[in-house]
Amino acid sequence: MESLVTSSAEGDPVAAKPLELGGPAAAVAQILTGAGVATGAGFLVPGGVVVTCAHVVCDAGHGPGDEVEVRFPQAMGAPKARGRVLTGPWRRPEDEDTAVIQLAQAPPLVPELLVGLAHGAKGRPAWSFGFPSSTFDGGHEGTATVGGPLRVLDHWVLQLHDANTVARGFSGAPVVDTRTGLVIGMVTSLPGADPHQRGLNTAYATPGEILREVWPALKPLDVCPYQDFRAFTYERARWFHGRDRAKEQLLRHLVGRRHGVLLQGPSGSGKSSLVQAGVLPELPSGWRSVVARPARGLRANLELAGLPGAADGGILASAERFLAESSGTDHLLLVIDQFEELLTSPGPGHGSAVPDEDLIVLRQLTEVVESRAAVTVLLVMRNDFYPRLADRAPKLLQAVQPVVDLPPTLTSEELYAIITKPAADAALRFEEGLPQTILTEVLASGRYDTDPDEVRATVLPLLEKTLTLVWENRADNLLTCDAYAKVGRFGGSLAQWQDAVLGQLDERHKPVAQRVLALLVRHDRSGKSLDTRRQRSVAELRTLACGPAVDEVAVDRVLTVLTRERIITVRSSDESGGTGPPMAELVHDLLIDNWPELRQWGAAYAEFDMWLDHALERAGRWEGSGKGGDLLQGTDLELGRRWRAEFGLPAPAEDFLSRSERRRRWRRLQVAAVGVSAVCVAALAATGVIRVGADGGAGRSGNPVASASAYPATDAGARALMTMAGKGADPGLVEALRPRHEDYEAVFQPGFAKQAERFYQASAPWPSGPWAEPQQTVLQMWKATTEEIHAGTAPTLKYFPGGYAKLKDGFRPGLVIYRWKYTEPGEPYGMALDGLVFVNGHWALFPKPWLALGP
Repeated sequence: MESLVTSSAEGDPVAAKPLELGGPAAAVAQILTGAGVATGAGFLVPGGVVVTCAHVVCDAGHGPGDEVEVRFPQAMGAPKARGRVLTGPWRRPEDEDTAVIQLAQAPPLVPELLVGLAHGAKGRPAWSFGFPSSTFDGGHEGTATVGGPLRVLDHWVLQLHDANTVARGFSGAPVVDTRTGLVIGMVTSLPGADPHQRGLNTAYATPGEILREVWPALKPLDVCPYQDFRAFTYERARWFHGRDRAKEQLLRHLVGRRHGVLLQGPSGSGKSSLVQAGVLPELPSGWRSVVARPARGLRANLELAGLPGAADGGILASAERFLAESSGTDHLLLVIDQFEELLTSPGPGHGSAVPDEDLIVLRQLTEVVESRAAVTVLLVMRNDFYPRLADRAPKLLQAVQPVVDLPPTLTSEELYAIITKPAADAALRFEEGLPQTILTEVLASGRYDTDPDEVRATVLPLLEKTLTLVWENRADNLLTCDAYAKVGRFGGSLAQWQDAVLGQLDERHKPVAQRVLALLVRHDRSGKSLDTRRQRSVAELRTLACGPAVDEVAVDRVLTVLTRERIITVRSSDESGGTGPPMAELVHDLLIDNWPELRQWGAAYAEFDMWLDHALERAGRWEGSGKGGDLLQGTDLELGRRWRAEFGLPAPAEDFLSRSERRRRWRRLQVAAVGVSAVCVAALAATGVIRVGADGGAGRSGNPVASASAYPATDAGARALMTMAGKGADPGLVEALRPRHEDYEAVFQPGFAKQAERFYQASAPWPSGPWAEPQQTVLQMWKATTEEIHAGTAPTLKYFPGGYAKLKDGFRPGLVIYRWKYTEPGEPYGMALDGLVFVNGHWALFPKPWLALGP
C-alpha cells in the first residue's frame, strides 16, 4: 500500500502515515441521519466516546440529548453503534462547534485515537480522513500542513495549509500529526476561495487544546504507568504486562492445591510484582490471600496483614480459624514476600546463633505446609539464599519441592509489551520508532549469555526506571526520543539519576548521605551471598546517622532529599494500611548491585552493624535472664565504647552498654577487694598459656619509663608485658606505654608521624587497665613486621585488622608490631588490642593506628 505524500512548510515532499488496516482511519466514524445518510465525520477516543462537530450533529437532524447512530466504514465489518449526544460538552456551531457522543457500546476492534496539543506542530505534515459526497461511501483521506492559530470571534481555530485534498464532508474529522500519531485538531470548516482565489487550499480546525477543555477526559492521566524501582502491587495490576508465561506457570502450581510453593529468582527479576499484580488478581473464586514480609517479625506482620492471632497463637491455628470464620472463603494463600529477610542472620559458625524467633517461624511454616488444612504457603525468595534455606530449614524446603524458578529471561515480545502496553492504558503514545529503539538497546545489554531475542529478567528494574524517567520528561502525552536521550538512554539512566540526587547535596552533607545509605545495606562478610537491603525505622536511622560530627539537622536534610528522589522509600511497617512506625529502606537491591560506591560504604560500616545486631540480641537475652554474664564484656564492650564515639546509639543499645560498663566497674572493685588478681596470676601461670618472664617483676618499678623498658624486646618480653597489663598488677605500666615525641618519628614515615602524634594526643581513647577480665585466662598473640604489612605476604596478617592494610605505606621498615587477645578458655571472642612496638629502647603502644588517617 502506498504512503501518503504531502508538503512540508518548505515545500519538500514529506512521507505521511500510510492508510493501513486497523490504523487511524478505522477510528473515524460517519455521523448518520435517521435515513442512514452521512453528514460528516467524528472519531473514537478512549471511554467509548465519539468527538465531532456540533453542526454535523445538527445536519443529521439531532441535538443535545438525542440518540445518534454512527458507522465506522474502515473498521473490520464496518460496524454501527448508537450513542447519546451529551449536553454538558455541547458547544454551538457558531461558538466552538463541538459535540461529544457517548456510545452505548463501542464496537470491538475499533482503535481509539489520542488527542494531543496543536502547540508546537506548526509546519508539520498532517493527515485526516473524511466522507466527501464526491468520493466512495467508505471515505477518503486528506493531507495538509499545520499552520498557526487564528482568532475567530471569541475562540481560536487552527489553520491548515496545502489542504486541497480536505473537502466538504471532512467536518468532524481528526487532524493527525504524522510525526506523533496524535490528534491535534478536528476539521471544522473549509471557507473556500475569495474573489481573488485566495484561501483555496485552506481549512480550519478546532485545536486539541479546546477539545480537551470541552471534554477533559481527553487529557492524559497524570499517573505514571511505570513503577520506577517499586514492585507492582495489586492496586496497580492494570499496568502489569508481559509476564503471562511466568504467571501461568505459577498459577498452575498454586491451583494444583499444593500446600507449599517456593518461587525463587534473582534480585530484580520481578518476583514480587508477578505475585501481587499478576497472580493475586487471578486467583480462583473462594481464595483469599494474606501478604506479609518477615522484616521486623513475620508473625506480627501476618497479623497486621489480616491473619488475626498469628503473633501469639501460631500460624496454622490462626489460618484454620480464619477459614472457619470467613464466609465464602474455602482456601487461604499465605504469601511470604522477600522470604530471604528471614535468612539474613549469620547463623551457626558465623559469629552468632539464629534468633529464636526465626527458628519458631520456620518451624511453624513447616507445620502449615505439612498440614492438611486448606492453606497454601507461597514463599517468594531470592535464589542466592537457597543454600541458607537448605541449612536452616531442610524440612520446609523438602515440603515445598519442586521449587518454581522464575523464567530467567524475557523474550522480545514480552519486553515490547512491558514497554508499550502501560503507555496505551494510560492514554500515552510513543514517538514513532522509540519503543523499538528501547527494545533493541535492552536486548543488546544482555546478549552475553542469552539468545539474541532474549535478555535476563534482572533488567526489569532498570527498564522500569528508564521508562519512568522518560514519562517524567514527556511532552504532554507523548513519550519522545528527546526525553529518552535526556535521561541517558537505557543503562545510563541509573548512574545519571544517582549522580543527580547526590549532586543536590553540598559537600558537608554528602558524607552524611553515604552514612545513611550504608546503614541501609546488610553487608555479607562471608562472601557467600550478595549484599542486601535492610529496613530501619526512620527514628533509628536518624539516631544512628547522628554522631559527634553530625547533627540531626544535617541528617534530616539528607533524608528529605533521598526520600523525595526515591533512593530511599519510607512506609508504614503495617502494609495492610494500619499505623506503625515509619520504616526506611533502599528502593531496590539493584542499587546495591549496580552502585559500587554504595557497596564500599556498606562494607565500611559492616563491623558496626554486626556489633549493633549482636548487642541488641544480647540485650534481649539479658532482659529475659537478668544474668550479668549476658552483658557486654571484653571486645564487645570496648567496641561499644568506640562506636558510641562515632555514631548515635539507639536507646536500648545505649542503655545496655551503660549497664555493661557499670558491671565491669563493679567487677573490678570486687576483684580488688577479695584479692582475685593474685589468684588469677597463679592460674594463668599454671596453664602455661601465659608465661611471665623471669624479669617480669621489674615491671613493678615506680618509674613508668622504667616499667615500659623492663621487658626485653623479644616475643617472651612482649608476652610478659601483655600478661602484666592484662591483670593490671602494675598501675604505672599502661601509662608508661604512651608514645613519646621521638617514638612517632621512629615508627611512622615522616609524612605521617606528625599527623599520628596529633591524633593520639588529641582524640585517641587510651585503653585503661586491667585489660583482661578475671575469667579471661587465655592470651593469644600475633606479630608481623612492617615489611610484611607493606607487602601483605605474612600469613598472620589475616589476624590483623584491615586498617593495617590502609596504613601499610605509613610505617618505617624494620619494626615488629604485636596484636593480642584475652579470652576465656574455649571462647573465640574476648578483649583484643593491637599496636605494641619496641622502639627507642622501650615498649610503646599505638592502638588502631589507621584511625589517625581520618574518615
